[in-house]
Amino acid sequence: MVTSAKKTRPTRVILPRPQTVVEVNLSAIQSNAQAARKLLSSKTHMMAVVKANAYGHVLLRVAEALSTPRLTDSFGVASLEEGIALRNFGITLPILVLGPTRPEDAPLVSRYNLAQTVYTKPLAEALARAGRRAKEPVRVHLKADTGMGRYGLWHEQAVSFAKWIRKQRGVLMEGFFTHLSSTESDRSFTVRQLQIFQGLVAELERNGIHVPLKHVANSMGLLSYPEAHWDMVRPGLMLYGVCPKPGWKPPVSLKPALRWKSHVAFIKPTPSGRTISYGKTHTTSRATRIATVPVGYANGYPRSLSNQAEVLIRGKRMPVVGRITMDHLMVDARSYRGVRAGDAVTLLGKDRGVTISADELAVKAKTISYEILCGISPSISRRYPKPRNSRAR
Repeated sequence: MVTSAKKTRPTRVILPRPQTVVEVNLSAIQSNAQAARKLLSSKTHMMAVVKANAYGHVLLRVAEALSTPRLTDSFGVASLEEGIALRNFGITLPILVLGPTRPEDAPLVSRYNLAQTVYTKPLAEALARAGRRAKEPVRVHLKADTGMGRYGLWHEQAVSFAKWIRKQRGVLMEGFFTHLSSTESDRSFTVRQLQIFQGLVAELERNGIHVPLKHVANSMGLLSYPEAHWDMVRPGLMLYGVCPKPGWKPPVSLKPALRWKSHVAFIKPTPSGRTISYGKTHTTSRATRIATVPVGYANGYPRSLSNQAEVLIRGKRMPVVGRITMDHLMVDARSYRGVRAGDAVTLLGKDRGVTISADELAVKAKTISYEILCGISPSISRRYPKPRNSRAR
């Protein structure tokens, strides 16, 4: 006979200590914002790009760190949802939605006092209706495509669209911008994009259209193309301490803000000739000790790093061996016999003066540092050393 479970009063939930954590140094992000400011004139605004959950560093915490003290003039987000999240969190600085918004969601742009990127008439008309209903024009930024080939009007159509926007009651054209596609790899193409943009601005001015915020520069544009600063810049990756061009020395010092660490869950003495993990892609060449770490591709550690990457244990580099699995990776710990279960494992970041950078992992995974940072699962616990007080310019 099955008996029913005895009813008990709800008790406080006790959770185990996380096995894997990401530490985000908000002070480093503040320092990088200040470094970006040093490259700008006093008249140039800075928009901190915090899209994709602040490149994996957590949207709300990063926005808070850059708002108090005020180290940025505004925020750039990818989606309406991100903009609303910032407003609900209490962020009052201007926010530009860089990505697309559906026309039916235009009232939300108005309600939450967001600025919206536009390049289609249906969205612009919907925003104008929302602005008229609210009796407060919705701020819009017109995006011209000068060579990215993604969102935005092709540059040949931008001026005529701007003239049309000017006639719409309920919207205010606050910004005009483009996006540089090849700042890290093709200077001549970037210069061509800048020339096209400059020509568009001149044509707008000839038609009596003055736009307060003209902006072009992403992180690399800010660091390497002073002529691209215009009225506002949009740094993203550099705020998190990663140079957008691997191996290039930027004109200011950047501090990596993220450290990803786990621990050794199990040590197994392993004889020579044993295969490790799925597919038998690694065979031990001599007796060794294999350390298993509870991190895998489900946590955002790329499977392409199998037999390629290294981790840090007690400040020593040790190779990842065998295929990375969904929840685990294996490390050959023979180079240091003192490794024990429970030892800290640094997957990304610094340990005892030795560093594994996002760029290093990106090269080995045949990708870019953006993907390494953004790919770290949001389910992994984030921790934040308290940021020191910083002073805005």
